[in-house]
Amino acid sequence: MRVDKVRSGVAYVGLPMSSGGAHRLGRTSAQRAINQWSDFLSSRTAASPPLCSLHLSVNPQLGPGRRLAREIGRVFPPTLGAKRDFSVPPERITEAAELFDSFTPVPMTRAGLAAVSLSLGASFRILQPGTTDPWPEQDPARFGHFRTPAGVTLGASSARLTMDGTASMSLLLSVPNASDQDLAVLVPWLQEALPLRLSAKHWTRWTLTADERSYRGSRIIVPV
Repeated sequence: MRVDKVRSGVAYVGLPMSSGGAHRLGRTSAQRAINQWSDFLSSRTAASPPLCSLHLSVNPQLGPGRRLAREIGRVFPPTLGAKRDFSVPPERITEAAELFDSFTPVPMTRAGLAAVSLSLGASFRILQPGTTDPWPEQDPARFGHFRTPAGVTLGASSARLTMDGTASMSLLLSVPNASDQDLAVLVPWLQEALPLRLSAKHWTRWTLTADERSYRGSRIIVPV
């Protein structure tokens, strides 16, 4: 059955890889960063259950690796086939945050590579401001599963939180059929719940081409 494509969508990528690929939240406890991340998801989105994991570096300069592996392994079993990745069930994220915070200060190489990191990721649908209803047309199939060069699948949004001595958050937003007037209301509403400052310059409006086979992007400035 033919699916009519959405005519346009606005995408946000924060931040580009030249800036490290994520917004820096600074030095903070894992639990505080997770609370901020969770508050945004619960108040502004309809989110999937988060995926959470602990990861150990393989850098030989980081001597405590074996000790950390033993300590983490006693609490969380390693991911099947991966001795340095440890999956954390959603209901045990607080426990993982407490364990990670017990390792601080996290051992680092001179280049800034951490011995251990804790990461969480979730996909979500943005809510309409002031409601519990999702913004319409948030479905990648309605965009023909088009993926922008910056990595946003139109119709899908996601957030990833990483802690490795400091905390950082990557954010990919996709808002179907969003006019400038829509964004003037939506973006400040999202900003109120975020622990980071959205950039005004990292927004692109993607418009369906005449042959309806692809989307063409044009940069826009969105006041935040």
